[in-house]
Amino acid sequence: MSKAEKLKPKWQSMNSSEAKQRGKERFKANKYGMFIHWGLYSIPAGVWNGEKMEDGGQGPCVAEWIMRRKSISRSEYAGLAREFNPGNFDADAWVNIAKAAGMKYIVITSKHHEGFALFQSADPFNVVDVSPFGRDIIAELNAACARHGVDFGVYYSHSLDWRDGGDGGMKEFGPSGGNANFPNYFDPAPESFQEYIKRKSLPQVRELTENYPDLCEIWFDTPLCIPPEYSFEFYRCVYERQPQTLVSQRVGNDMGDILIPGDNTLPEAVERNPWECIATTNNSWGYNCYDQDWKSPQEMLFWLVSAVSRGGNMLLNLGPLPNGELPPEAVKSISVLGDWLKINGEAIYDAEPWYVAHEGPTNFYISSTEQRKENGFVTTFTANDFFFTCKGNKVFAISLIQPNQQELRVKCLTGKSIKTVRLLGCDTPVSWHLAHEGFSVSIPDDCQLHELGAVIEITLE
Repeated sequence: MSKAEKLKPKWQSMNSSEAKQRGKERFKANKYGMFIHWGLYSIPAGVWNGEKMEDGGQGPCVAEWIMRRKSISRSEYAGLAREFNPGNFDADAWVNIAKAAGMKYIVITSKHHEGFALFQSADPFNVVDVSPFGRDIIAELNAACARHGVDFGVYYSHSLDWRDGGDGGMKEFGPSGGNANFPNYFDPAPESFQEYIKRKSLPQVRELTENYPDLCEIWFDTPLCIPPEYSFEFYRCVYERQPQTLVSQRVGNDMGDILIPGDNTLPEAVERNPWECIATTNNSWGYNCYDQDWKSPQEMLFWLVSAVSRGGNMLLNLGPLPNGELPPEAVKSISVLGDWLKINGEAIYDAEPWYVAHEGPTNFYISSTEQRKENGFVTTFTANDFFFTCKGNKVFAISLIQPNQQELRVKCLTGKSIKTVRLLGCDTPVSWHLAHEGFSVSIPDDCQLHELGAVIEITLE
């Protein structure tokens, strides 16, 4: 029996506990959150010595990977900490922006692959001890979320750390000739992966779970070749201190609570176990000063309803500027989506997938960050496209366009016994009928629908 097989029953006992079920219920109810990638990489913002990420190097071209992409030595990169002084950072302002956008939780990078922690830690390479800013960003954001009734979670790169020995276990446990695009092979730390886990990674996760109470999730990332006993130790470390806190699948070895289909990836099938779609607002996670390919409010709504109709959550990323401000282009778009949610949020929050996720002629799937970057969002939805969610005997048919016709028709409701129908955000009663060719609802002349689309609520007998 393998180590993973021996540990799995112990993991399953924690995963199925009453506390975890409470965490899963909270997660499923929230549906929509803000992801924040912020660190020293926001200072170069995708440009090093005059070269953009795409101008050569090794590894992904997203801005938060600049240390690896440009093979920057550990000592030179550490010099960025002396420049990190985001005087415009205001935790309450960030939370209010998220709340106005309809987001119910926030997850921020407490430490990314660069090794720099945004919280005070026994490991000295942290924002309090080595930057002129000198403030615990995680503590401030955690407190602001508590004040404003928004759930709070943290991302933590447990296996990959270019400053220290976090190479994902590739040297000690990986296959020969493993993917060199991930670890720091250009200026490696002297300590082994095992030493790094014991000295820095596990202790920092303990600090996070001890110092910041009631985390909604810990988003581990990039397990690579991490042995199962380490994945188990991270999961157990979180569970022992905060048993309700969910752990992302990327803790490794199938020991997470939240499934992750991939970066900027939408699955085609419904999944009823907790899962999270993670997407960027442009094409990078950390701030990139030259990436102006911002997702429109309509595209963001497409990502959200696609995820929720398939049983998942949507975690939408913003990469703050080095001065501590959220990118205004992204803030503007999410605020439009927030206005739509004020009217139609009943179809999203705490909703479940129906037996049909989508009907209509438009099928558009995104499989990666690279695909979205190369192809853009070029689809056009029609009046015959609907996404579906439900709550009990209520079915929500979500249209992604403002109807320019007086009648909407939903085919998959044919043969259903319907009790009541209403148009969310419209106080005027709507007329409807059920015929062989489908269910039809007439839009009253005085209904002012949101520009992003409409939602029909159908209560079944």
